[in-house]
Amino acid sequence: MRERPGVGVLAALAPVTMLAVDPAGWFPFGPVKWLAVSGLVLLGAALVAHERPVRWPPRALGLAVAALLGWLAVAALLGLDPMYAWVGTPERHLGLLAWVLAALCLVIGTSLDPRRDGRVLAAGLTVAAVGVGATATAEALGWEPEVFDVGGRLSATFGSSAYLGAATALLLPIAVGVAVDRHLPRWVRRTGGLAVPPLLVAAAGSGARAAWVGLAVAGALAGAQRRSFLRAHRRATIRAFAAGAVGLALLVAVTPAGPRLAALTDRDEPGGRGRLDEWRVAAAVIRNHPLTGVGPEGYRVAFREGVDADYERDHGRLEQPDRAHSAPLDMALAGGLPALAAWLGVVVLAGRSVLQVLRRGTGWLVGVAVALLAHLAGQLFLFPVVELEPLAWLLAGVLVAVTRDPRSVAAPRSRAPTAVLAGLAVVAVVAGVTDVVADRRAGTAIDALARGDHHAAAAAAEGAVDLRPDIVRLHVLAASAYIADQQGVVAGLAELDAALDVSRGDPIVLLRRAGLLVDRAEATQVPDHRRKAGDEVGRLLADDRYNAALWRLAARVAVLGGDDAGAEAATARADDLTPEDRLER
Repeated sequence: MRERPGVGVLAALAPVTMLAVDPAGWFPFGPVKWLAVSGLVLLGAALVAHERPVRWPPRALGLAVAALLGWLAVAALLGLDPMYAWVGTPERHLGLLAWVLAALCLVIGTSLDPRRDGRVLAAGLTVAAVGVGATATAEALGWEPEVFDVGGRLSATFGSSAYLGAATALLLPIAVGVAVDRHLPRWVRRTGGLAVPPLLVAAAGSGARAAWVGLAVAGALAGAQRRSFLRAHRRATIRAFAAGAVGLALLVAVTPAGPRLAALTDRDEPGGRGRLDEWRVAAAVIRNHPLTGVGPEGYRVAFREGVDADYERDHGRLEQPDRAHSAPLDMALAGGLPALAAWLGVVVLAGRSVLQVLRRGTGWLVGVAVALLAHLAGQLFLFPVVELEPLAWLLAGVLVAVTRDPRSVAAPRSRAPTAVLAGLAVVAVVAGVTDVVADRRAGTAIDALARGDHHAAAAAAEGAVDLRPDIVRLHVLAASAYIADQQGVVAGLAELDAALDVSRGDPIVLLRRAGLLVDRAEATQVPDHRRKAGDEVGRLLADDRYNAALWRLAARVAVLGGDDAGAEAATARADDLTPEDRLER
């Protein structure tokens, strides 16, 4: 490891990314994790490129990856969000840059030595498994710091139960593989074994049905591929299946797994039958943009195109959807059907190596193969997550290296890739640290607003915007702080306009800006203000006619103009589109 620190940096990717939390931040699980992902991937790649020859993936796989990145670049150029299509939104970070990092991880993974470097990667993954499992188990036992209190299900160091489930689907099979691999150091094997029970707690307590499906599918495929082994050890296999069935029954009976499974038939439950409605909306948007999609991170802007009255009545839009919750649909949205085809090509071509290792591999790498199958199957009901995707592509690259033709030729050695990657790593770290500092200032502003210190809130929000003017939510926070500090609607509108300069179609900003225009018109009773508010609400309704919140704004504008009939009609339309449970409130 002293000779090749690059693999050590890559081994740190899993534990640092998965366990990083910033309790002082407004978004404790976002900026700090993106700092870890971007910085460690680029630094590790730079070191690996410096230490050894880079071996490209097999030709077909390399062409599929190049096609995916190339078409996503075209989609970003033509997309609905000119900036975030490239760098990703601050909430998701899944712009073209994230896919470039994932592709880089694949290339670096194919350049590693699965035996020598694999031991280091296994140690890093085992540390991540223990940390995630232990944190989730402690949360299940009642230890829940304020930063972890984000819902009724376990979320641990991810701030999301779905993300925790996805992480356990990736880590659990690897931990099992590490525990039984006699070629690994004893401490690594024991640590892997210790990680399995708490990861089971994390998987069950997260209530993440996508992860459960992923693990079940991967387990079934592994059993089918290893059936000769199972036949040779029939008694042990029967006992293991019996114990697994009993354990599964207990999980369903005494953990949140039972209610979560029962909720599959509930249309109002997130991820239940309502998920079909999400897919229906996404499919409608894809039909409107079949060739280049709406660009990476463009779905939240185009979501209104697929919404109909039934969706609005059933679900509303208290939270703005930005994902289709199915990786194939999300890829088609990001880059159209060509991007989906290229992504499927990458999956199939890399999947060959995964299945080969699953059939004939040994040791912990079989666990990696099962983990990647679970990851992919789970994504059919979730979406790509930037905290996990580069790691998954790195591990896929390692399995490609296992099955690669040993006669494959490495790329010519050059200092240029190392220099470029090192420079990008510095840029990523500087940008990431700035993002973390800005997010902490935003957290200070939120705390100040909560205690009524509006002047301090405005100052902190302004400081956050000064550091990262490219983050939309900071402008929205600043607008709220300025208005609370009685700096006037003009100051608030200026911040929202600045947010639209960053992301011109952001639906949350557009709705808040329209609401602020209506508030101003009501406060001033100036005809010009009423006209501007009416024009803006009318323009937004022309593009989003099933938005109940916009119809309520239209009713307020009608009241200002003395149009009682119009106000009554707009209110009736809003009530008709509002879900019944929210209407009663």
